Amino acid sequence: MKANETTLRRLIQGDQQLLVPLYQRHYTWERPQLRQLWSDIVAQVDMLAQGKADAPSHFLGSVVLAPGPELAPSRSQWIVVDGQQRLTTLMLALCAVRDHLVAEDPKAKERINELHLINKWQPGELRYRLLPTQADRAAFKACVDDVAEGMSDSLIGNAYQFFRGMLREFDDPADPHDLARVESVLLDRLNLVQITVEKDDNAFRIFESINNTGMRLSQVDLIRNYVFMCLPTRGQHVYDEYWMPIQRLLDGKAMEQLMYLVLVLKEGEGAQYNAIYRGHQQLLLGLASDETKVEAYVRDLHRRARHLRLILDPSEGLPFTQHLRFLKEWQASTAYPLVMRLLAFREDDHVSDDEVAQTLTFVESFIVRRLIAGVTTGNLNRIFQRLAGQLDPDDELPQTVRAALSPARLYWPSNDQLREAIRNRAFYWQGRAAQQKLVLRRLEESLGSKESVNLTDKRITIEHVLPQSLTADWLEQLTDDEGVHRQLVHTLGNLTLSGYNSELSNSSFAAKRKQLGQSSLKMNQEIAACEQWGKAEIFSRADRLADRAITIWPGPDESSREPAPSRDWTLLYKALAALPPSTWTSYSDMAELIGSHPVPVGVHLATVPALNAHRVLTKQGKPSESFRWIDPDDDRDVHDVLRAEGIAFDENGGASTDQHISARELAHLLELPGAMDLAETESTEDYEEATHEREQRFVQQLTEQSGPQAAGAVQRVLDHWRKQGREVQYGTSTGASCAPIIKVHGKPLYVVRFYAKTIEFPFGLLKNRPPFDDLELREELLELLNSAPGMDIPVAKLELYPSIKNTQLINAAVFDVIVAVLDKFAAHVAA
Repeated sequence: MKANETTLRRLIQGDQQLLVPLYQRHYTWERPQLRQLWSDIVAQVDMLAQGKADAPSHFLGSVVLAPGPELAPSRSQWIVVDGQQRLTTLMLALCAVRDHLVAEDPKAKERINELHLINKWQPGELRYRLLPTQADRAAFKACVDDVAEGMSDSLIGNAYQFFRGMLREFDDPADPHDLARVESVLLDRLNLVQITVEKDDNAFRIFESINNTGMRLSQVDLIRNYVFMCLPTRGQHVYDEYWMPIQRLLDGKAMEQLMYLVLVLKEGEGAQYNAIYRGHQQLLLGLASDETKVEAYVRDLHRRARHLRLILDPSEGLPFTQHLRFLKEWQASTAYPLVMRLLAFREDDHVSDDEVAQTLTFVESFIVRRLIAGVTTGNLNRIFQRLAGQLDPDDELPQTVRAALSPARLYWPSNDQLREAIRNRAFYWQGRAAQQKLVLRRLEESLGSKESVNLTDKRITIEHVLPQSLTADWLEQLTDDEGVHRQLVHTLGNLTLSGYNSELSNSSFAAKRKQLGQSSLKMNQEIAACEQWGKAEIFSRADRLADRAITIWPGPDESSREPAPSRDWTLLYKALAALPPSTWTSYSDMAELIGSHPVPVGVHLATVPALNAHRVLTKQGKPSESFRWIDPDDDRDVHDVLRAEGIAFDENGGASTDQHISARELAHLLELPGAMDLAETESTEDYEEATHEREQRFVQQLTEQSGPQAAGAVQRVLDHWRKQGREVQYGTSTGASCAPIIKVHGKPLYVVRFYAKTIEFPFGLLKNRPPFDDLELREELLELLNSAPGMDIPVAKLELYPSIKNTQLINAAVFDVIVAVLDKFAAHVAA
């Protein structure tokens, strides 16, 4: 065996091929793994941007290679025994970089192809420098050859599309070198250990020994061991005086967080969470010969530990206690470097408690206003790290921090922008449920409410006054304008806090008004004072909430601020880029996601180049009659393009509903925390409390919206489940639902959830729950579902929430497949 450290550039250079054998598992990386890799790439790109080319590169893992059948003096071919997932992903990322660069640099395609992706003069499949296993081969070759139709309906295509979306978001027009840095990181700064075995060696035994399951030391363990190695004579004193008190103050997770924060405060943006030990080792290298200096280093750790303990467990009676609690409940750990610096200045008497409180007011406002306005949180870490390093104890800190956070490029919304966002932004998709409730709680507290709202109480939920599911009664109130519903249903003006979500559901406003009027929450009493609830009332309430928000959370310093753009379309572009292959969405879904009306969405997409804009269709699944390509010389038929990309059309010219991506699924793809929480809402409900009233409500809504035949078919499915001694859970959220469940470690698990109109298959939930975190099991369920007549759910939805209409259950063949899916699901859980 030969082992050496290498990079992707060195691994794939020259006329060679890495061949994934047929017996290897097919490509399985999904968004969680892709996100982690992209995060590691961006961390390295940031270091290059800061001129830190000598900073440590990122270790990606090992690759085990054995000689391939076509190995010859003139040709290098190797079998990939281990490491195919990361290698395939890196090559797909290179394809995405190539195709993103082509718009500005047409020569990029030939350059990247010939240097890294293909063997130009080799015949057939030897042309490809990486050749995945048979199941993935066609899709991978399509990505290398830039053939859109071949990428469809595969995890390979999903990964390629993921990187296209990330690059679209990352590309900064003001930085001409940002994409070059990404390419450089992919090729040169993601280190691999290449293990090459001889032809007769047992490659699998070597692989097994490399991936042993021994208990590994944590980074904190390694730091401690290194520290006390540097203290041969003073170790016991330092341990008793400083290290043991640190361990009493903080648990293991908090100690790791402390080590990272200390590294940030000393090194700034170059600090990496996954390289804490290496960073502290570098700090100690210059001190190792002087025990006094090493002791001072540990003494400083102890001091910082006291500050972190105050952040994690705020003391009573301090002027800034409320702000620390807010940051903790918000889980705003990105702001902790700045807070740690403030607490150090406070301990050294450079800043008063009141000044700390005022500074944290601006920090809180910056975080909250950005969330309400839908600004991405991706750069918060960098913003606060940089600011923490810039602070000077001699400055007037509150105003210094406010000024530093105020430039327009940091997107701290002004008062006007905040008002606009509260009126029109889909707040329900922004942030985690706990953050949304925290905003509503602070707004309620500003009214002087005496009713305590406990965020840990699961009975307190966010209530849509105008419900998510429209009834005939509500549609009449909206004067039959469903567009108003989509535009405003998730905005802050339509949301409140309630412990009666299941009772309120999508009841008429008269019924909701009576219930809300009995609440001691003042914001609910204000709603109950309205005679009706429509567009005017929602906008009016939004304006009142904006007034309170502006008072609670002061805005940026606008004395020298640049004018703000008319509207931020970032979320729209991100959603378009996230659309998986072989899927489409509608103008209405896009409008619901971003808090707009479909018409401005259509107008904007008709005038601005945007990736995948042609896959935004009408609600009927048809291209808009006014659709035009941005390039006036582009004469392609949009239907032909969509078909080539894997979109199927029915006899009426409508795109397949199985391939439709809803607003909720878009929010889930973008990992908007509100959508991620929504996915867990029903599954974490205490199903033992399911009442007869919930069942009655479900049956009533099911019959009204899907008809008696479909309702009867659903009941027969549930009866089949109950006859096997299993349970059914009835949901409490707005819009009645139920699911045949199995209890696993005290939590309900389900593969089907019935709503009043649809049957949902929650792959997005299953992928995080054993045993269905195994992709092959979900693929098996999907294959079984697609055996039903008229069903063709794409692979892209294996991490989403595909659905069909309840009326399809009337077909006996579809009914039998749903029952078979439930039985297969139960068998896997039992196994």
